[in-house]
Formats: sequence, C-alpha cells, structure tokens
Amino acid sequence: MIGLFNEFQITEVWPLYLLPLVLLPWLVKTEGEFQYPSIYMIPEDPFSVWIERIWRISCALLVACLLIAMCKPYLGEQKIDRYGNGAHIMVVLDRSGSMNDDFADRPERGSASKMAAARRVLTEFTKSSRQDLIGMITFSTSPMLVASLSHDREAVLSGLSATEVGGMGFTAVDKGLAMALDFFEGQPVTGSRVVLLVSDGAAHLDAKTQDFLRNAFVRQNASLYWIYLRSKNGSSLHEKLEGDDDQAAPEYALNQYFQTLGVPYHAYMAEDPAQVKLAMQTIAKLKNKPVKYQEVIARKDMAHLFYVIALLATVVISGLYLTEVRTWRIDSIGK
Repeated sequence: MIGLFNEFQITEVWPLYLLPLVLLPWLVKTEGEFQYPSIYMIPEDPFSVWIERIWRISCALLVACLLIAMCKPYLGEQKIDRYGNGAHIMVVLDRSGSMNDDFADRPERGSASKMAAARRVLTEFTKSSRQDLIGMITFSTSPMLVASLSHDREAVLSGLSATEVGGMGFTAVDKGLAMALDFFEGQPVTGSRVVLLVSDGAAHLDAKTQDFLRNAFVRQNASLYWIYLRSKNGSSLHEKLEGDDDQAAPEYALNQYFQTLGVPYHAYMAEDPAQVKLAMQTIAKLKNKPVKYQEVIARKDMAHLFYVIALLATVVISGLYLTEVRTWRIDSIGK
C-alpha cells in the first residue's frame, strides 16, 4: 500500500488550494424552518442524526473527489520483476537488396523472398516468446535500431512489418553486430544473452574489426546464432572451393571467424523457407534457460476513479434529499 501511494502523482497542483472547501458541508446549517415556535420538544432521533452525518460526509467527499480529479492524478510507471524461461535476444536482420530475391536467385511469381521467409519466421517466434526480452536491429550499408531490448513485442512486430517495403544497400554485418552488443553494455546479467544474425551474405572484416567484435562478445558473454539464407549460387559455410580467397567466399570466411569468438556459436544454413523455420525452432529450444526480467507497466490515469466516487456521492446526496421532510401537516402533530 505504501509503495502504491509513492507511485501516486498529479499533473495539476492548483486545485489543491481549494481543498478547504471540503469543510463547507460541516459549516452549513441543516435544520429546516417550520411554522412552529419550537421543535425542541420532539425526542431526538438517532437515525436522523446519522442521516445528517452521512449527508455531510457525502458532500465533503464529492468536493474532495472533484478537486483531486481536476489535478489529473495518475500512477507512475512501474517495473515488476518476472521470472521464467527464455533469454535476452537481439535480432540482427539483414536489409540489403539481395534479401528481396528468393532462395533460387531468380524471383518468380508466387515465390517467397528470403526477407519474406525471415519475416514470417521471426514474427511467429516473437509472438510465441512470452518471457524473452527481444530487441531488433536492421542493417544494410549501416545499422538502424528498430526496437531496444525490452518486453515490448509490438515494437518488434511493427519493425518486422516495415520490412515489407524491401531492402537496399550492401551487407555491413560488423556494424549490425556491434550495435546489438551495445545494448548489453551495463545491463545486469539476468539470463542468457543471444545475438541472432539473419542474413544471406557477409562482408570481409579487417583484423581491427575482428578483434573489436571478439572482445565485445567475450565482454558481454553473448552467444551468437547465424541463420544463413543461402541463395542457389551462394557460398557454402562448410566447404571452401579450391583457390577461393576471403573476398570470393566471404560467408565461408565469416563462419570461420565466428568460430574463434570464444563464445557459444552455431550457424544454420537454410536453402528454403522450411529450413529457416526449422533453424528458428532449434534456436528457440537452445536458448530456453532460466531468465529474470522486468515488465514495465505504463502510467495509469486515475482521474476516472475519483469521478466515479464523486458520482456515487452525488447519488447518495440526491437520495437523502428526496427523503427530507420539508412541510408538516397540522393534523399529523397530534398523532
């Protein structure tokens, strides 16, 4: 109760200066005037005394509630600790132009692009991940924050819906991963940390960038999962062609580098939408570990509660007014 009172806040202050009006019902004379010299000979009626007290209390309550409602009261934002099974997941989604193509590199009528397959699977995953903290970053030539790491599913789903516009630019994987790792900086480790990379390509990383990402992954203690959406003529992650260098097969080179990060890492090579879904289901099982997270409850308007109380007080006052005796019949005095 004390914690709830501490969260109670108001927007306007000036109505509080009118709170002394609450005393007005206690200063008003309630005895009616009749055409008789005195009514003090009538025995005191305890029931009528309580009716009068209820009338005064109701009037005071009506004035107080109206003034408090005019202050625009609300309960401030609250954070509640929750416990369950899940992880802290930053989704890093490729928005480069090649994601608009299908898995066969030849878009056909009715075929699903790699972006459409990724969007469908990630949407299902987001809706089913009740206890995960999820954030999302999209990247092409440069990264862009879509949703910060939180329990807000709607922000992530809205970001996924926006990918229907289509992508453009190149594949700057390193920038997307670096931004995702930044969201773990300074945060308490209350669950598994996962960076989920969904991309159909890779880029060459120089030695300085490799060292930076390696140190960042180790410092944040974050696992890395890569769903590689392979095109028909795309490079394999596990078989390097003879004579190929890192520039000719950047996906193979990037996979080899990820294995040296010093953190849990697994790559899933998907060549059709069904394999994308299977990879996502596997990841959902691997990251299902005990997790603690905070659920943020937005501020709540409380003015309506005081208006309801004021309405009830008005009903009571109106009912008491209807039962008030305002005239006496002469023939009823002797009875």
